[in-house]
Amino acid sequence: MKQFNIRQLLFAALIVTTSLYSCKKDNVDSPEIDPSGAKYDNGFFVIGEGSYARNAGAINFYRYGDDTLSIRAYEKENPGKILANNSQSSTLQFASVINNSIYLISKMNGPIVKVSASTLKEEARYVQETSNWRSIIQVDGNRGLLSAGDGVYQIDLNNLAIQNKLINVSALNTGDMLKNGDYVYVLQSNGAKILSASNYSFVKSFSNLSRGFAETPNGKVWASTGSRLIAIDSKLDTVGVAIPVSLGSSGLDAPTRITASTKENAVFYHSGKSIYKYIDGNVSTLAKPFITITEDPFMVYGAIRYDRNKDYIVVNGIQGYGAASTVNYLLIYNASTGALVKKIKYGGDGVTVDFSKIFFPDLTVFH
Repeated sequence: MKQFNIRQLLFAALIVTTSLYSCKKDNVDSPEIDPSGAKYDNGFFVIGEGSYARNAGAINFYRYGDDTLSIRAYEKENPGKILANNSQSSTLQFASVINNSIYLISKMNGPIVKVSASTLKEEARYVQETSNWRSIIQVDGNRGLLSAGDGVYQIDLNNLAIQNKLINVSALNTGDMLKNGDYVYVLQSNGAKILSASNYSFVKSFSNLSRGFAETPNGKVWASTGSRLIAIDSKLDTVGVAIPVSLGSSGLDAPTRITASTKENAVFYHSGKSIYKYIDGNVSTLAKPFITITEDPFMVYGAIRYDRNKDYIVVNGIQGYGAASTVNYLLIYNASTGALVKKIKYGGDGVTVDFSKIFFPDLTVFH
């Protein structure tokens, strides 16, 4: 993160389908294996944004049952390569898994990098001298959309070729996107836009929506005004519910703070050290926090994210800014009961300073 741009509110991971990226195989607690020759499965990835002009962004891997993370796994698999521009002035802000590849998106003149979701070996890279990318989604096949500080672009997901800019959305700062059925949801600085997924024609807009998106099993897409959660159904009709504590935002270059279960029609968000769970149609579930983080000092940094393979809520946090940001926590909770499953504390040893400022991507689950 740029040292002159300290985020006042700590936000969540950067894509649209609100499931933590995870790989799974039948046996749960497998031993640690050398990532240089092993498939990355039975766990999930944690994406680090890096530190402005000091450290490139990172892909870190957590294997279920372990008590640590494999740090900078991408660099182990791709010696000599980094997930940043040459000056390391870009920051890694977003990741999505599409067609068994992870797409890594950087802002501030950074690259777009495509790696294998199984091996982390780099498959393609796109570099543009001046760029400000935000997020990426698949529409169908190799047809994708890439959001940026100046609108939305079409992209070939196979070779990362950037194509024309969409003319049916404004050339404004654009953040999260989501493909749901026949529609594409786009979050811009003046509200949410809904486009036809077939030809990108304009369908509808919601000027009051400033945070998004997540999808629950009943097909509803969730967004927020900040003070209300908004559910958009398949007919594009909306129903809102007031939330007891505002859902903050730190800009369109930040990931959504909303994540959704795939097991039940429930959405989660955090405010400070409190995590709220709203079960669709049951206002009483918002009466008190579902989870209260007890670590102190502690700041959520990045996302809370739902892991569909384990029915977990996963939280990354730091002790504070400055030197305290090198002390990191990975907290894993049961998404049905709120019980703490695993706590991992790492960094803070004066050597592993590149652990700081790690957040979770909001990634399509890889099967």
